Amino acid sequence: MAASGPLVVLSVDGMPPAFYLQPEKFGLKVPTLRRLVNEGTYAEAVESVYPSVTYPAHASIVTGVLPRRHGIYSHLASPDITQDPRPWRWDAAGIRVPTLWDRAHAAGLTTAALSWPVTVGSAIAWHIPEVWDPKASDPYSDLSVVARLSTPGLLPELLEVLGGKKTHPAANRARGDAVIHLLRRYRPNLLLAHFVEFDHAAHRYGPFAPEALATIETMDTEIARIRDALAALRDGEEATLVVLSDHGSLPVSKEAAPNVALAEAGLFGRNTDGTLQLKRLGTIQAGGCAAVYWLDTPSAADRRALEQAITRLKDAGAVGDVVDRARLEALGADPEAEFILEAAPDFSLSNRTRGELVLDPGPDRGSHGHLPGTPGMEGSFLIQTPGRHRQANPSPRKLGRVPMTSLYPLLLQALGLESNADATDR
Repeated sequence: MAASGPLVVLSVDGMPPAFYLQPEKFGLKVPTLRRLVNEGTYAEAVESVYPSVTYPAHASIVTGVLPRRHGIYSHLASPDITQDPRPWRWDAAGIRVPTLWDRAHAAGLTTAALSWPVTVGSAIAWHIPEVWDPKASDPYSDLSVVARLSTPGLLPELLEVLGGKKTHPAANRARGDAVIHLLRRYRPNLLLAHFVEFDHAAHRYGPFAPEALATIETMDTEIARIRDALAALRDGEEATLVVLSDHGSLPVSKEAAPNVALAEAGLFGRNTDGTLQLKRLGTIQAGGCAAVYWLDTPSAADRRALEQAITRLKDAGAVGDVVDRARLEALGADPEAEFILEAAPDFSLSNRTRGELVLDPGPDRGSHGHLPGTPGMEGSFLIQTPGRHRQANPSPRKLGRVPMTSLYPLLLQALGLESNADATDR
């Protein structure tokens, strides 16, 4: 029988487990995360998926399978570099297997989600999806797209809850307020919420910069507020709180543009304004890696040109590895990619199409997307039932290093649902 108490899953985008395992190393004041470690169950590391980026990872968290099976291979939906803007994988219809909210709905449980990736068009009852106008320089400057695709009336309701506070919609505090309102008013059995402030700061300043670390401390405060609100519901006897992340983050200083090397090798054409013309090749960049696709059967000359472009990227120190189809299959990654270029240490790979091959310094100070075994790419996982009886007899349990697909059965169990072992990739 399904549990009647709520399961709240808070995704802190990009948060490495070191922040709750060794907070003193970074000068972090995170009493709530430490309490979850001491009183609940936690992972020393969660091995992400490939590429270790937000959309494939979040889809794996809620399905228990790798990208090759669930179908969300990257954040972008098209390798066509001439599309401006390129479409994103926002739609839940792109996930090819049942999700956590599908299972909850089938069991008669109620669901809510706040900015959880790949949920547009889902059957989630109270729902603000992660979606924006890709033409906008600031995705939060115009909320008309997300309002149109949310549960009718819910976004205005949440904005009213914020009461005109001068808080950016992506800020931890704003999303914490929204989660607490959803919990108190609607009492969903399952609530999923995505917090992005740390990831934004990590890209801009670096994952260990003071500006990024400050967002982890404010996130710790929001986790405490949500935990208290959750415990207040029916004394928290059947409620479960999960804090996790999709990947880690690495400091970088240089940026390389594979499309520049590919264009100079003749694999793209150029228009009079310098923009690229599509030929047989497509790419999708993910910071720590870049996938390359043949869109048409290549000639021998095309293959030689591609090899030359890769050699140039390697000679520039930007690419440390080329992950071929056999390895991609073993990783459960994109079956459509010819290969994926893995960024070398201190480099990120961008979708830039003109200018120098390498920018030193580059515009970003933090990146992710690397192979899941790369040190620093690990995600986080903590789970606790914050009821009074649990607090009286804490018994922390350490999971060690676990694959991201192993989180799904734990979430099902917290909802009182049975796990289908045949549906998971271990």
